[in-house]
Amino acid sequence: MSQAGQILIATGQKLGLVIPEQQHGPNKPTMKYGSLNIASFKYLAICPYLFGLSLFLSFLVTETLRAEGRYNYSVEITGIKTSAFESVKAAFEEASVLIASKAEGFSAVSNLRAKVKSDAELMRTALRSQGFYGGSVSSRISRSGNSFKVDISVLPGQRYAFGTIDYRYVGNWPESSVQADIEQATALEPGKPAIAAYFLAAEARLANILPELGFPFAEPVKHDLVVDHESKHLNVLFLLNIGDPRKMGQVHYSGTNNINASYLDRLVDWEENDIYQKSRVEALRARLLQTSLFSSVDMAVSPAEDDYTDINVKLTETAHRTVGSTAGYSTAEGFGAEVFWEHRNMFSRGGVLRLTGRGAEIEQSLSGRLELPNFAQLDQTLSFESLLRRQNTDAFLSYEAELRGGLDRVLTDKFAVSAGAVLEFSDVTDAQGDRDFLLVSLPIGARWDSSDDLLNPSKGTRTSLVVTPATNLGTTGFSFLKSEFRSSVYFSLSSDRDFIMALRGRLGSIWGAKNATLPATQRFFAGGGGSIRGFSFQNVGPLDPTGDPLGGRSVVEIAGELRFKVSETIGLVPFIEGGNTYIDSVPGFSSFRWGTGLGARYHTSFGPIRFDVAVPIDRRPGESHVQLYISLGQAF
Repeated sequence: MSQAGQILIATGQKLGLVIPEQQHGPNKPTMKYGSLNIASFKYLAICPYLFGLSLFLSFLVTETLRAEGRYNYSVEITGIKTSAFESVKAAFEEASVLIASKAEGFSAVSNLRAKVKSDAELMRTALRSQGFYGGSVSSRISRSGNSFKVDISVLPGQRYAFGTIDYRYVGNWPESSVQADIEQATALEPGKPAIAAYFLAAEARLANILPELGFPFAEPVKHDLVVDHESKHLNVLFLLNIGDPRKMGQVHYSGTNNINASYLDRLVDWEENDIYQKSRVEALRARLLQTSLFSSVDMAVSPAEDDYTDINVKLTETAHRTVGSTAGYSTAEGFGAEVFWEHRNMFSRGGVLRLTGRGAEIEQSLSGRLELPNFAQLDQTLSFESLLRRQNTDAFLSYEAELRGGLDRVLTDKFAVSAGAVLEFSDVTDAQGDRDFLLVSLPIGARWDSSDDLLNPSKGTRTSLVVTPATNLGTTGFSFLKSEFRSSVYFSLSSDRDFIMALRGRLGSIWGAKNATLPATQRFFAGGGGSIRGFSFQNVGPLDPTGDPLGGRSVVEIAGELRFKVSETIGLVPFIEGGNTYIDSVPGFSSFRWGTGLGARYHTSFGPIRFDVAVPIDRRPGESHVQLYISLGQAF
């Protein structure tokens, strides 16, 4: 049997057909397979191939039809390409549907037309928001295969300016002086470009100034805008329903279960018949929160008799007692920990009593401090403090007992002054031997603080100056004047405040007594975590013959840090610090010792945790190669 016959038989068997035996003879055999002839059989044999081909063609057709539904497009805007229209372009691009969905393409031309129509109207709005009220916008769609091009043509025209600025009062008209204050606060001038942001800002200023001028119940500001195409002006009419002028009334408290209401009344800074001012109400709220006596302060105003406005304060008291602890470590100062107990409502009048115990390798102390806030008058604090301390450093060994009283007066939200009296007994052993001192001193100080955060400032300045005249009442009488100036400044180098440059300086001087006469506890020292990192504690400056630090009558320090975040919680801080102490009262500004290093910050909700590694640039024999510091908060 031939190969073709074998294929046919195999195919026939596969189809379940009966294959009779072939006849032999001189004539060509006639082959019949059931009721099928050979032509029919061949057709059946190629059916599987035809079926596969049809599937392939169907796939191609489907993919072709699907490809027809994928449209890409480009967008070109003409007419506003100069820098004068940057704000128009920025506003359009921020809200454009075409730009936002460009990567996705579209499935129907009607969908593209809808997007073009929406963006054309958006462009008209963007033009008007920048004062181009006479502009026009046209659009055109062109096609090349499955790619489309959208042309948006803009004719901005001339920018309009503000024309007349009028004020109409519904109901009562205020006095002419009050009208002048309202118009001045608006700060909207005829001839100024008719930009929507200027108008909205003016309207917001109006809403804010009315409660400051004695109108706490003024209705929301309304307006009427008229576009004059002939003169190219936008005329503005403000409609004001300000109500009757009001005076500051009584304060009513609720939720004060453990606090004397008379103490809270001290926080009120207005007198009877004072004109109502919303800012004074907000200031009262801030003072209540600053007492740390309340977890929430809700305030509302209500009309009272005789044109007064009463202030209703709903308070939620917080826990008034706290126990806490802190800890830190440095190779210069060793491990240190602090435990404190605080009561923030002594005598039910907001007094703060804090008892603190500190234990470290170089210092152990017990202290107590009582603060009486708003003593005698608002923003004035009377304080009393006692201290027992032992210090054992390379420079000296001391046992100290101290009593201190002080008065602190806040003059503005950034500036404060202070004065005090200190009685200090100390038993000090240093290079001069073991000596006792009984010092009376009168520190006077001033400070400025415009920084934005206590533990992690990103902008502002902190500056302080303390001048302290002191006299020793012991057997060797002497007097001296100690002055110390400290300042730090913070610059945000990025809009998100994740890149900060911080600079610090310290300058101190002591006049009136020789260095050897002064108790070591009163001299200046430098070196360590709060001073010049990279050096051991107090070891920057003159040394005695045994290599122990002497301290000095003057000191200079400078420092700089770059603080930047590499993630939401992790930051890096390269830093450099330098300075020295000097025997003379006038600092030499020479022979600076320099330390540098790299720090890491782990940012938490309560402040950064600091890890610093520092090395001395000009290390001397016997000094450590590296110093490590761990604590809470930035270095300065």
